[in-house]
Amino acid sequence: MAQWADIESELRAKLWLKTHPIGYRRFDNPEDLDGIPDLKRLEHYFPVCQMIAQARKLGLTVGAKNTDTCYYHCARIHGLRDVPAGMDTPEHGLKWCGSWEDERKRFLAFPRIPAGGGIVFAPLSTIAFDPEVILIYGDPAQIIMIIQSMQKKEFERFQFACIGESSCADSLAECYLTGKPKVGLPGFGERMLGHVREDELVIALPPPYLEKALEGLAELGISYPITPNMSIDLDMKPDLRQRYPEDPAFQP
Repeated sequence: MAQWADIESELRAKLWLKTHPIGYRRFDNPEDLDGIPDLKRLEHYFPVCQMIAQARKLGLTVGAKNTDTCYYHCARIHGLRDVPAGMDTPEHGLKWCGSWEDERKRFLAFPRIPAGGGIVFAPLSTIAFDPEVILIYGDPAQIIMIIQSMQKKEFERFQFACIGESSCADSLAECYLTGKPKVGLPGFGERMLGHVREDELVIALPPPYLEKALEGLAELGISYPITPNMSIDLDMKPDLRQRYPEDPAFQP
């Protein structure tokens, strides 16, 4: 692949992304974070979505070690803490479900990255490590263009899930564990604490899929924004004949 800074520049130019595409990496050894240039570590009690927001919105390289004061729920999802042995029910709260039985089902359903020594996020424009997952935030049109660009190179029916709140697990954690692109619908926490806009979704990509997306974008010949070019009550046949001239339905 090209240099990461060039990749970000191409993505933002073609898709008009409003924030940096960012890379994530998990480290087994917390000391590995010490060698990353210009690394910021949060000194307060923080959720992972604050790390993501500072990387994608402010262009910072943000890392955390397994000794830092990350919110325990986030830490257990994204590679900083293990769930205590034998634990199968959340410690407290009937916040997102109506019964303890459903809360237990939800707790057990979370995809979780294995705990290591540390994690780091950085914008692709300045990234100084090899990312394991790429996160791109965008509106639905930008996200579907990325998906269709990957399918242009090699078709695959992508599978997405929704756990509800803490949906960063559906994108980042699920992508890390499966090696497949995953779309997430950011929920209350990401929007309140991570400043995700109301029109934003997120897609998590393994780096090889990003290469497919860039090549496919060039081949699709579709530009962003996707603008309506015909009234919703007009005959579409002339337009479709131009787009799909080989279709038997549009032959003379």
